Amino acid sequence: MRIFIGPTEVAGIGHGLTRGLRHLGFEVDGVFESRHPFSYEATQHTSIIARWWCATGGLARNLRSSGSALAWPVAAVHLFLAWPVLALALIRYKAFVFLSGNTITNTRFELFLMRLFGKRCIVLFVGSDARPPYINGAWAWSDVKTMKRLTQKIRRRVRRFESAGIICVNSPGAAHFHRRPIINWFAFGFPSEISDRQVKSGSKQGELSEIKAACLGSKVRLLHSPSNPQVKGTEKIEQIINSLSSRGLPIEWVKISGLSNSQVLDEIRRCDLVVDQLFSDTPMAGLAIEAAQLGKPALVGGYLARAQNLISGNWRMPPSRFVDPEKFEAALEALVVDTEARRSLGDAALNFVESSWSCEAVAGRAISCLKGEIPDEWWFDPSATTYLQGCGLDETEGRRRVRELVDAYGKNALGLDDKPSLTGAFLDWAGRREPTAANVQATRA
Repeated sequence: MRIFIGPTEVAGIGHGLTRGLRHLGFEVDGVFESRHPFSYEATQHTSIIARWWCATGGLARNLRSSGSALAWPVAAVHLFLAWPVLALALIRYKAFVFLSGNTITNTRFELFLMRLFGKRCIVLFVGSDARPPYINGAWAWSDVKTMKRLTQKIRRRVRRFESAGIICVNSPGAAHFHRRPIINWFAFGFPSEISDRQVKSGSKQGELSEIKAACLGSKVRLLHSPSNPQVKGTEKIEQIINSLSSRGLPIEWVKISGLSNSQVLDEIRRCDLVVDQLFSDTPMAGLAIEAAQLGKPALVGGYLARAQNLISGNWRMPPSRFVDPEKFEAALEALVVDTEARRSLGDAALNFVESSWSCEAVAGRAISCLKGEIPDEWWFDPSATTYLQGCGLDETEGRRRVRELVDAYGKNALGLDDKPSLTGAFLDWAGRREPTAANVQATRA
């Protein structure tokens, strides 16, 4: 069974799965629509058309970011090339693992063809590709009309896969738009690659000890590497750091951004603790995973810490210090003053990614999903979703967004018409149990 992995790389997931599947003896290719901006492992395509597709995808992204008028013509070429890439993929591959809620052409027709030709498919949702945008700080609030359209777009994306009968892997904290049972992301896992630039299991006792010894000093070196400072809660985190420093805690604060993946790894090696983010809906995302690969502890804040029963089950949970944002300062202080707690947490994290979330372990679960051999405990019923606060924003801002959206377009604008209890919970949370017709008309006017 030859397997396609792609078309969008996120935090090295695609390359980790590719490596794990190859180690298990499967023929697999990572086929990505563009190179990753943070320089994860180089993309290797199997045909000249796929290489052109990747090149035009990266060029179109760069041109858009620079505001060039050439962005749209290049993007049009990229979209055109997607169809011959799809044709070749249908001929070449028996199974497909789609990442980040994307397919090669992002069309229903493509999924129809997958079903017609009997292809085995799963899709991995990784956050913003499925999470309601009104509780997603990664989507900046511009106006209520734009938010309504974006909500409809993301819901259509989720349901396009469901309608095609494709198995979906997602976190319960971002499963609001799903109608059918999903594979719990925490049962599936993040394929964690311990590469030559990172700590290997065979050298961790010697090499890691040298790294840690080199980092010991009078101050505790804290590392923060926000890809988006607003989403990661950087301003509030820095206020907490200043508060702790003013009380005499021995802190060396290091904040980095815009570096390549290898440079970030070098900085992680030199730190004592990774201070990841304040508003996460997972205890271990990209940066915290890379810290774990180097045996470094990570502190992660998130409202989902209040309801960890949604993500826990008959599997090991990622060992970061995952806390309610309101308890973030106390947790950080405790880790700064306790060397042994940091060491123990870092060792547990390294053991976890080398075992439960190794490339091979996660790849094996992907094969189980592709073959339909899925344990009952992996499934999560999205109708049981109770999580409201989302990711990347303070819950006060989340309530405001929900309130404005409902006031403007009514409760159906939340896109949760199949989940009346969850709709009611959002309305209560936002202080809008049932908007009046007068309010809706006045806001639209």
